[in-house]
Amino acid sequence: MCILTGLLLVFTLAACSGANGSGNHTEGSSGNGIGGGDVSGGTSDPAGKPGKGDQEGETATTDKGKKTIVFSTFWQDDKFEEAKKKYEALHPNIEIKLQHIDTDNEHVEADLEKFATTTNTAMLAGKGPDLLEMDKLPIEDYVKRGLLADFNTLMEQDKGFNKADYFTNILDNAGIGGGLYGMPLSFFLMGFAGDVDAIAKAGVQIDDKSWSWEDFAQISKKLVKDGDYPNVIASMPGSILTMMVTDNYATYIDVKKGKASFETAAFTDLMKQVKTMADDGVIGQERPYFFPTQINSPGDYLTTLKGYLAKNMSLYAKPHTKETSPGGYFRSYRTIGLSENSKVKQEAWDFVKFMMSEEIASSPLSAGFPINKKAYANQLEELKKMGSVKGHEDGPLHGASVPVDDAKIEQLTGYVNGAIHQVAYQSSKVEEIIYNESLAFFSGQKTAEAVAKLIQNKVTTYINE
Repeated sequence: MCILTGLLLVFTLAACSGANGSGNHTEGSSGNGIGGGDVSGGTSDPAGKPGKGDQEGETATTDKGKKTIVFSTFWQDDKFEEAKKKYEALHPNIEIKLQHIDTDNEHVEADLEKFATTTNTAMLAGKGPDLLEMDKLPIEDYVKRGLLADFNTLMEQDKGFNKADYFTNILDNAGIGGGLYGMPLSFFLMGFAGDVDAIAKAGVQIDDKSWSWEDFAQISKKLVKDGDYPNVIASMPGSILTMMVTDNYATYIDVKKGKASFETAAFTDLMKQVKTMADDGVIGQERPYFFPTQINSPGDYLTTLKGYLAKNMSLYAKPHTKETSPGGYFRSYRTIGLSENSKVKQEAWDFVKFMMSEEIASSPLSAGFPINKKAYANQLEELKKMGSVKGHEDGPLHGASVPVDDAKIEQLTGYVNGAIHQVAYQSSKVEEIIYNESLAFFSGQKTAEAVAKLIQNKVTTYINE
Protein backbone atom coordinates (compact mmCIF):
# COMPACT_ATOMS: atom_id res chain seq x y z
CA MET A 1 0.00 0.00 0.00
CA CYS A 2 2.95 2.35 0.65
CA ILE A 3 4.12 1.74 -2.90
CA LEU A 4 0.66 2.36 -4.29
CA THR A 5 0.26 5.57 -2.35
CA GLY A 6 3.67 6.82 -3.36
CA LEU A 7 2.94 6.33 -7.04
CA LEU A 8 -0.33 8.23 -7.22
CA LEU A 9 1.40 11.31 -8.61
CA VAL A 10 3.57 9.76 -11.28
CA PHE A 11 5.17 12.96 -12.40
CA THR A 12 6.80 13.51 -9.02
CA LEU A 13 8.96 10.40 -9.18
CA ALA A 14 12.46 11.26 -7.99
CA ALA A 15 15.93 9.78 -8.25
CA CYS A 16 17.53 8.26 -5.19
CA SER A 17 20.81 9.97 -4.54
CA GLY A 18 22.01 6.82 -2.82
CA ALA A 19 22.14 4.89 -6.11
CA ASN A 20 25.87 5.42 -6.50
CA GLY A 21 25.34 9.16 -6.07
CA SER A 22 26.66 11.65 -3.61
CA GLY A 23 25.40 14.74 -1.92
CA ASN A 24 21.89 15.58 -0.84
CA HIS A 25 20.32 15.57 -4.28
CA THR A 26 16.59 15.81 -4.80
CA GLU A 27 15.28 15.65 -8.34
CA GLY A 28 12.67 18.01 -9.70
CA SER A 29 12.25 21.53 -10.94
CA SER A 30 12.32 24.75 -9.06
CA GLY A 31 9.66 26.06 -11.39
CA ASN A 32 11.52 29.37 -11.31
CA GLY A 33 11.56 30.99 -14.71
CA ILE A 34 13.42 34.05 -15.89
CA GLY A 35 11.38 37.18 -16.13
CA GLY A 36 11.63 40.38 -14.22
CA GLY A 37 14.08 41.25 -11.51
CA ASP A 38 16.80 43.87 -11.40
CA VAL A 39 19.71 42.84 -13.59
CA SER A 40 21.96 45.68 -12.53
CA GLY A 41 23.52 43.88 -9.58
CA GLY A 42 24.36 40.54 -11.20
CA THR A 43 27.17 38.38 -9.87
CA SER A 44 28.59 35.05 -10.86
CA ASP A 45 28.05 33.80 -7.32
CA PRO A 46 24.54 32.24 -7.30
CA ALA A 47 24.25 32.89 -3.59
CA GLY A 48 24.91 36.56 -4.16
CA LYS A 49 28.21 36.44 -2.28
CA PRO A 50 31.15 37.78 -4.33
CA GLY A 51 34.33 35.75 -4.08
CA LYS A 52 37.61 35.03 -5.80
CA GLY A 53 37.10 34.50 -9.51
CA ASP A 54 33.76 36.32 -9.75
CA GLN A 55 33.32 37.64 -13.27
CA GLU A 56 31.88 40.97 -12.22
CA GLY A 57 34.67 43.50 -12.51
CA GLU A 58 37.23 40.76 -13.14
CA THR A 59 38.51 39.00 -16.23
CA ALA A 60 38.57 35.22 -16.68
CA THR A 61 42.32 35.25 -15.99
CA THR A 62 43.62 35.32 -12.41
CA ASP A 63 46.62 37.24 -11.09
CA LYS A 64 48.65 34.04 -11.40
CA GLY A 65 48.02 33.89 -15.15
CA LYS A 66 45.60 30.99 -14.88
CA LYS A 67 42.30 30.96 -16.74
CA THR A 68 39.34 30.48 -14.42
CA ILE A 69 36.23 28.48 -15.23
CA VAL A 70 33.38 29.29 -12.85
CA PHE A 71 31.09 26.27 -12.39
CA SER A 72 27.86 26.82 -10.46
CA THR A 73 25.66 24.10 -8.94
CA PHE A 74 22.95 24.15 -6.31
CA TRP A 75 24.19 21.13 -4.37
CA GLN A 76 27.76 20.47 -3.35
CA ASP A 77 28.78 17.46 -5.44
CA ASP A 78 31.75 15.19 -4.73
CA LYS A 79 31.82 14.08 -8.36
CA PHE A 80 32.50 17.62 -9.53
CA GLU A 81 35.10 18.06 -6.80
CA GLU A 82 36.87 14.94 -8.07
CA ALA A 83 36.71 16.13 -11.69
CA LYS A 84 38.08 19.55 -10.69
CA LYS A 85 41.12 18.10 -8.89
CA LYS A 86 41.99 15.68 -11.67
CA TYR A 87 41.51 18.25 -14.43
CA GLU A 88 43.57 20.93 -12.69
CA ALA A 89 46.36 18.39 -12.15
CA LEU A 90 46.43 17.79 -15.92
CA HIS A 91 45.98 21.47 -16.82
CA PRO A 92 48.01 23.68 -14.44
CA ASN A 93 47.00 26.78 -16.42
CA ILE A 94 43.29 26.25 -15.54
CA GLU A 95 41.46 26.86 -12.28
CA ILE A 96 37.98 25.39 -11.84
CA LYS A 97 36.06 27.55 -9.37
CA LEU A 98 33.17 25.50 -7.98
CA GLN A 99 30.23 27.34 -6.45
CA HIS A 100 27.34 25.75 -4.56
CA ILE A 101 24.77 26.61 -1.92
CA ASP A 102 25.17 25.50 1.70
CA THR A 103 21.66 24.50 2.75
CA ASP A 104 19.73 22.08 4.94
CA ASN A 105 16.32 20.40 4.86
CA GLU A 106 14.68 23.31 6.68
CA HIS A 107 15.87 25.96 4.23
CA VAL A 108 16.28 24.05 0.97
CA GLU A 109 13.17 25.43 -0.76
CA ALA A 110 13.96 29.04 0.08
CA ASP A 111 17.61 28.57 -0.86
CA LEU A 112 16.64 26.93 -4.14
CA GLU A 113 14.37 29.87 -4.94
CA LYS A 114 17.17 32.31 -4.15
CA PHE A 115 19.67 30.29 -6.18
CA ALA A 116 17.43 30.30 -9.24
CA THR A 117 16.57 33.99 -8.94
CA THR A 118 20.14 35.22 -8.47
CA THR A 119 21.49 32.94 -11.20
CA ASN A 120 18.78 34.09 -13.60
CA THR A 121 19.58 37.71 -12.87
CA ALA A 122 23.32 37.21 -13.34
CA MET A 123 22.83 35.32 -16.62
CA LEU A 124 20.54 38.02 -18.01
CA ALA A 125 23.16 40.63 -17.13
CA GLY A 126 25.88 38.64 -18.90
CA LYS A 127 27.73 38.16 -15.60
CA GLY A 128 26.80 34.57 -14.81
CA PRO A 129 29.07 31.55 -14.37
CA ASP A 130 30.73 29.81 -17.30
CA LEU A 131 29.19 26.42 -16.52
CA LEU A 132 25.90 25.68 -14.75
CA GLU A 133 24.26 22.48 -13.61
CA MET A 134 20.84 22.95 -15.21
CA ASP A 135 18.79 20.33 -13.32
CA LYS A 136 17.55 23.04 -10.91
CA LEU A 137 17.36 25.91 -13.41
CA PRO A 138 14.80 26.89 -16.10
CA ILE A 139 16.77 25.73 -19.14
CA GLU A 140 13.84 26.49 -21.45
CA ASP A 141 13.93 30.17 -20.51
CA TYR A 142 17.70 30.30 -20.93
CA VAL A 143 17.41 28.78 -24.41
CA LYS A 144 14.66 31.19 -25.43
CA ARG A 145 16.86 34.14 -24.45
CA GLY A 146 19.99 32.80 -26.15
CA LEU A 147 21.95 32.51 -22.90
CA LEU A 148 23.43 29.05 -23.51
CA ALA A 149 25.89 27.72 -26.08
CA ASP A 150 24.79 24.90 -28.39
CA PHE A 151 26.87 21.79 -27.65
CA ASN A 152 26.01 20.43 -31.09
CA THR A 153 28.08 23.23 -32.62
CA LEU A 154 30.96 22.62 -30.22
CA MET A 155 30.95 18.88 -30.95
CA GLU A 156 30.91 19.46 -34.72
CA GLN A 157 33.81 21.92 -34.55
CA ASP A 158 35.90 19.69 -32.28
CA LYS A 159 37.83 17.30 -34.53
CA GLY A 160 39.04 15.33 -31.51
CA PHE A 161 35.54 14.58 -30.26
CA ASN A 162 34.15 11.19 -31.31
CA LYS A 163 30.40 11.23 -30.80
CA ALA A 164 30.24 7.46 -31.33
CA ASP A 165 31.92 6.99 -27.93
CA TYR A 166 28.70 8.19 -26.27
CA PHE A 167 25.05 7.19 -26.29
CA THR A 168 24.01 9.08 -29.40
CA ASN A 169 20.37 8.09 -28.83
CA ILE A 170 20.53 10.34 -25.75
CA LEU A 171 22.62 13.15 -27.26
CA ASP A 172 20.44 13.31 -30.37
CA ASN A 173 17.25 13.56 -28.34
CA ALA A 174 18.25 15.60 -25.29
CA GLY A 175 17.92 18.88 -27.11
CA ILE A 176 15.60 21.82 -26.63
CA GLY A 177 14.50 24.20 -29.35
CA GLY A 178 16.55 22.47 -32.03
CA GLY A 179 19.90 22.49 -30.20
CA LEU A 180 21.72 20.67 -27.41
CA TYR A 181 21.92 23.39 -24.76
CA GLY A 182 22.35 21.03 -21.82
CA MET A 183 24.93 18.25 -21.88
CA PRO A 184 23.69 15.24 -19.88
CA LEU A 185 26.58 13.61 -18.04
CA SER A 186 24.21 10.78 -17.18
CA PHE A 187 20.56 9.83 -17.48
CA PHE A 188 17.76 7.77 -15.94
CA LEU A 189 15.34 5.40 -17.64
CA MET A 190 11.63 6.12 -17.23
CA GLY A 191 9.22 3.23 -17.77
CA PHE A 192 6.72 0.83 -16.25
CA ALA A 193 7.48 -2.04 -13.88
CA GLY A 194 5.02 -4.78 -14.84
CA ASP A 195 3.90 -7.99 -13.15
CA VAL A 196 4.95 -10.56 -15.76
CA ASP A 197 3.13 -13.55 -14.25
CA ALA A 198 -0.17 -11.72 -13.73
CA ILE A 199 -0.08 -10.34 -17.28
CA ALA A 200 0.60 -13.80 -18.73
CA LYS A 201 -2.15 -15.34 -16.60
CA ALA A 202 -4.65 -12.93 -18.17
CA GLY A 203 -3.63 -14.19 -21.62
CA VAL A 204 -2.11 -10.89 -22.72
CA GLN A 205 0.99 -10.45 -24.86
CA ILE A 206 2.77 -7.09 -24.94
CA ASP A 207 5.19 -5.65 -27.48
CA ASP A 208 6.41 -2.66 -25.49
CA LYS A 209 8.94 -1.73 -28.17
CA SER A 210 6.16 -0.37 -30.36
CA TRP A 211 2.94 -0.07 -28.35
CA SER A 212 0.95 3.14 -28.31
CA TRP A 213 -1.45 4.45 -25.69
CA GLU A 214 -4.26 3.15 -27.90
CA ASP A 215 -2.68 -0.33 -27.71
CA PHE A 216 -2.28 0.10 -23.96
CA ALA A 217 -5.97 0.96 -23.59
CA GLN A 218 -7.06 -2.13 -25.54
CA ILE A 219 -4.69 -4.44 -23.66
CA SER A 220 -5.84 -2.93 -20.38
CA LYS A 221 -9.49 -3.75 -21.08
CA LYS A 222 -8.56 -7.42 -21.34
CA LEU A 223 -6.44 -7.27 -18.20
CA VAL A 224 -9.31 -5.75 -16.20
CA LYS A 225 -11.80 -8.25 -17.63
CA ASP A 226 -9.79 -11.48 -17.49
CA GLY A 227 -7.08 -10.80 -14.92
CA ASP A 228 -6.87 -10.86 -11.14
CA TYR A 229 -6.14 -7.20 -10.42
CA PRO A 230 -8.78 -4.42 -10.38
CA ASN A 231 -6.62 -1.73 -12.02
CA VAL A 232 -3.92 -1.66 -14.67
CA ILE A 233 -1.93 1.34 -13.48
CA ALA A 234 -1.93 2.93 -10.04
CA SER A 235 -2.57 6.61 -10.55
CA MET A 236 -5.21 9.27 -11.18
CA PRO A 237 -6.44 10.61 -14.56
CA GLY A 238 -4.86 14.05 -14.11
CA SER A 239 -1.50 12.50 -13.26
CA ILE A 240 -1.56 10.22 -16.30
CA LEU A 241 -2.46 13.10 -18.61
CA THR A 242 0.31 15.22 -17.14
CA MET A 243 2.80 12.37 -17.56
CA MET A 244 1.81 11.99 -21.21
CA VAL A 245 2.47 15.67 -21.86
CA THR A 246 5.77 15.69 -19.95
CA ASP A 247 6.89 12.58 -21.84
CA ASN A 248 6.21 14.33 -25.15
CA TYR A 249 6.92 17.92 -24.15
CA ALA A 250 8.22 19.14 -27.51
CA THR A 251 4.93 18.08 -29.13
CA TYR A 252 3.04 20.62 -27.05
CA ILE A 253 5.62 23.34 -26.31
CA ASP A 254 7.85 25.15 -28.82
CA VAL A 255 10.38 26.75 -26.49
CA LYS A 256 12.07 29.12 -28.93
CA LYS A 257 8.83 30.41 -30.45
CA GLY A 258 7.06 30.57 -27.09
CA LYS A 259 4.15 28.66 -28.58
CA ALA A 260 1.83 26.11 -26.96
CA SER A 261 -0.28 23.55 -28.87
CA PHE A 262 -3.00 22.32 -26.53
CA GLU A 263 -6.07 23.66 -28.29
CA THR A 264 -5.92 20.82 -30.82
CA ALA A 265 -7.89 17.68 -31.64
CA ALA A 266 -4.84 15.58 -30.74
CA PHE A 267 -4.79 16.92 -27.17
CA THR A 268 -8.55 16.76 -26.59
CA ASP A 269 -8.55 13.20 -27.95
CA LEU A 270 -5.79 12.38 -25.48
CA MET A 271 -7.87 13.79 -22.63
CA LYS A 272 -10.88 11.75 -23.71
CA GLN A 273 -8.76 8.63 -23.96
CA VAL A 274 -7.50 9.08 -20.41
CA LYS A 275 -11.06 9.61 -19.14
CA THR A 276 -12.20 6.43 -20.87
CA MET A 277 -9.36 4.50 -19.24
CA ALA A 278 -10.42 5.88 -15.86
CA ASP A 279 -14.09 5.00 -16.49
CA ASP A 280 -13.08 1.47 -17.54
CA GLY A 281 -11.06 0.90 -14.38
CA VAL A 282 -7.73 0.93 -16.19
CA ILE A 283 -6.56 3.84 -14.04
CA GLY A 284 -7.22 3.47 -10.34
CA GLN A 285 -5.78 3.29 -6.87
CA GLU A 286 -6.06 -0.44 -6.19
CA ARG A 287 -3.65 -3.30 -6.98
CA PRO A 288 -2.29 -2.67 -10.51
CA TYR A 289 -0.38 -4.61 -13.16
CA PHE A 290 1.98 -1.70 -13.83
CA PHE A 291 3.84 0.82 -11.69
CA PRO A 292 5.48 3.91 -13.22
CA THR A 293 9.17 3.58 -12.36
CA GLN A 294 12.50 5.31 -12.72
CA ILE A 295 15.67 3.24 -13.09
CA ASN A 296 18.79 5.04 -11.88
CA SER A 297 21.62 2.58 -12.62
CA PRO A 298 22.28 -1.07 -13.54
CA GLY A 299 22.35 -2.07 -9.87
CA ASP A 300 19.23 -0.06 -9.12
CA TYR A 301 17.52 -1.82 -12.03
CA LEU A 302 17.92 -5.20 -10.33
CA THR A 303 16.91 -4.09 -6.84
CA THR A 304 14.02 -1.87 -7.98
CA LEU A 305 12.31 -4.67 -9.89
CA LYS A 306 12.61 -6.93 -6.83
CA GLY A 307 11.14 -4.31 -4.54
CA TYR A 308 7.56 -4.37 -5.81
CA LEU A 309 4.60 -6.44 -4.63
CA ALA A 310 5.06 -9.24 -7.16
CA LYS A 311 8.06 -11.58 -7.40
CA ASN A 312 8.46 -11.53 -11.18
CA MET A 313 8.57 -7.89 -12.29
CA SER A 314 10.00 -6.68 -15.58
CA LEU A 315 10.76 -3.29 -17.10
CA TYR A 316 8.50 -2.13 -19.92
CA ALA A 317 8.91 0.91 -22.14
CA LYS A 318 6.09 3.40 -21.72
CA PRO A 319 3.52 3.66 -24.54
CA HIS A 320 3.83 6.51 -27.02
CA THR A 321 1.19 8.92 -28.35
CA LYS A 322 -0.04 9.14 -31.95
CA GLU A 323 2.28 12.06 -32.62
CA THR A 324 5.48 10.36 -31.43
CA SER A 325 7.48 7.40 -32.67
CA PRO A 326 8.03 4.17 -30.69
CA GLY A 327 10.93 4.17 -28.28
CA GLY A 328 11.86 4.37 -24.62
CA TYR A 329 11.94 7.40 -22.32
CA PHE A 330 14.82 8.94 -20.41
CA ARG A 331 15.50 11.87 -18.11
CA SER A 332 18.82 13.72 -18.18
CA TYR A 333 20.83 14.03 -14.98
CA ARG A 334 23.74 16.31 -14.07
CA THR A 335 22.89 18.32 -17.15
CA ILE A 336 25.54 20.97 -17.81
CA GLY A 337 24.92 24.29 -19.55
CA LEU A 338 27.66 26.53 -20.98
CA SER A 339 27.10 30.29 -20.98
CA GLU A 340 27.02 31.83 -24.44
CA ASN A 341 28.76 34.86 -22.90
CA SER A 342 31.61 32.88 -21.35
CA LYS A 343 35.10 34.30 -21.97
CA VAL A 344 36.57 30.81 -21.62
CA LYS A 345 34.12 28.88 -23.78
CA GLN A 346 36.66 26.50 -25.35
CA GLU A 347 38.30 25.77 -22.00
CA ALA A 348 34.89 25.18 -20.40
CA TRP A 349 33.93 22.82 -23.24
CA ASP A 350 37.17 20.89 -22.70
CA PHE A 351 36.30 20.47 -19.02
CA VAL A 352 32.81 19.24 -19.95
CA LYS A 353 34.42 16.65 -22.25
CA PHE A 354 36.65 15.60 -19.35
CA MET A 355 33.59 15.05 -17.14
CA MET A 356 32.11 12.91 -19.95
CA SER A 357 35.27 10.80 -20.23
CA GLU A 358 35.48 7.13 -19.30
CA GLU A 359 37.67 7.86 -16.28
CA ILE A 360 35.34 10.39 -14.64
CA ALA A 361 32.09 8.74 -15.79
CA SER A 362 33.26 5.42 -14.28
CA SER A 363 33.84 6.99 -10.87
CA PRO A 364 32.06 5.41 -7.87
CA LEU A 365 30.73 8.91 -7.20
CA SER A 366 28.68 8.80 -10.41
CA ALA A 367 24.91 8.34 -10.43
CA GLY A 368 22.67 7.34 -13.28
CA PHE A 369 23.61 5.67 -16.54
CA PRO A 370 26.78 7.39 -17.84
CA ILE A 371 26.63 9.10 -21.22
CA ASN A 372 29.96 7.39 -21.99
CA LYS A 373 29.46 3.91 -23.49
CA LYS A 374 32.71 2.48 -22.10
CA ALA A 375 31.84 3.70 -18.64
CA TYR A 376 28.48 1.90 -18.92
CA ALA A 377 30.27 -1.29 -20.02
CA ASN A 378 32.53 -0.92 -16.98
CA GLN A 379 29.46 -0.70 -14.73
CA LEU A 380 28.09 -3.94 -16.15
CA GLU A 381 31.43 -5.71 -15.83
CA GLU A 382 31.75 -4.64 -12.20
CA LEU A 383 28.19 -5.77 -11.51
CA LYS A 384 28.87 -9.22 -12.94
CA LYS A 385 32.04 -9.55 -10.86
CA MET A 386 30.09 -8.73 -7.72
CA GLY A 387 27.51 -11.40 -8.55
CA SER A 388 24.77 -9.72 -6.52
CA VAL A 389 23.49 -6.31 -5.45
CA LYS A 390 22.38 -5.43 -1.95
CA GLY A 391 19.12 -3.57 -1.54
CA HIS A 392 18.76 -0.54 0.71
CA GLU A 393 18.32 -1.37 4.38
CA ASP A 394 15.36 0.99 4.70
CA GLY A 395 13.77 -0.11 1.41
CA PRO A 396 11.35 -2.93 0.63
CA LEU A 397 14.22 -5.44 0.36
CA HIS A 398 15.51 -4.54 3.85
CA GLY A 399 19.11 -5.07 2.75
CA ALA A 400 18.56 -8.41 1.03
CA SER A 401 20.84 -9.21 -1.92
CA VAL A 402 19.60 -9.67 -5.48
CA PRO A 403 21.61 -11.96 -7.81
CA VAL A 404 22.88 -10.52 -11.08
CA ASP A 405 20.84 -12.02 -13.92
CA ASP A 406 22.62 -11.93 -17.31
CA ALA A 407 19.32 -12.11 -19.20
CA LYS A 408 17.94 -9.11 -17.32
CA ILE A 409 21.17 -7.18 -17.88
CA GLU A 410 20.90 -7.84 -21.62
CA GLN A 411 17.31 -6.63 -21.52
CA LEU A 412 18.43 -3.50 -19.69
CA THR A 413 21.03 -2.70 -22.36
CA GLY A 414 18.28 -2.88 -24.95
CA TYR A 415 16.29 -0.26 -23.03
CA VAL A 416 19.37 1.95 -22.57
CA ASN A 417 20.04 1.95 -26.32
CA GLY A 418 16.35 2.34 -27.18
CA ALA A 419 15.63 5.42 -25.06
CA ILE A 420 14.90 8.28 -27.48
CA HIS A 421 12.21 10.39 -25.80
CA GLN A 422 13.32 12.97 -23.26
CA VAL A 423 11.14 13.50 -20.21
CA ALA A 424 11.21 17.20 -19.38
CA TYR A 425 12.64 18.45 -16.08
CA GLN A 426 11.79 22.11 -16.33
CA SER A 427 8.03 22.05 -16.76
CA SER A 428 6.61 21.94 -13.23
CA LYS A 429 4.42 25.01 -13.77
CA VAL A 430 3.09 23.55 -17.02
CA GLU A 431 2.42 20.27 -15.20
CA GLU A 432 0.56 22.14 -12.48
CA ILE A 433 -1.63 23.94 -15.03
CA ILE A 434 -2.49 20.74 -16.90
CA TYR A 435 -3.24 18.77 -13.76
CA ASN A 436 -5.39 21.44 -12.08
CA GLU A 437 -7.38 22.47 -15.16
CA SER A 438 -8.01 18.89 -16.31
CA LEU A 439 -9.79 18.04 -13.05
CA ALA A 440 -12.88 19.89 -14.32
CA PHE A 441 -13.01 17.62 -17.38
CA PHE A 442 -12.44 14.37 -15.52
CA SER A 443 -15.18 15.29 -13.03
CA GLY A 444 -17.61 16.07 -15.85
CA GLN A 445 -17.88 19.81 -15.12
CA LYS A 446 -16.35 21.04 -18.39
CA THR A 447 -15.84 19.72 -21.90
CA ALA A 448 -12.43 18.65 -23.16
CA GLU A 449 -12.46 21.55 -25.62
CA ALA A 450 -13.19 24.13 -22.89
CA VAL A 451 -10.42 22.76 -20.67
CA ALA A 452 -7.96 22.63 -23.58
CA LYS A 453 -8.63 26.31 -24.28
CA LEU A 454 -7.95 27.22 -20.63
CA ILE A 455 -4.72 25.19 -20.63
CA GLN A 456 -3.67 26.78 -23.93
CA ASN A 457 -4.17 30.31 -22.60
CA LYS A 458 -2.49 29.74 -19.24
CA VAL A 459 0.51 27.85 -20.62
CA THR A 460 0.99 30.42 -23.39
CA THR A 461 0.98 33.22 -20.82
CA TYR A 462 3.44 31.35 -18.61
CA ILE A 463 6.01 30.48 -21.27
CA ASN A 464 6.00 34.05 -22.57
CA GLU A 465 6.35 35.79 -19.20
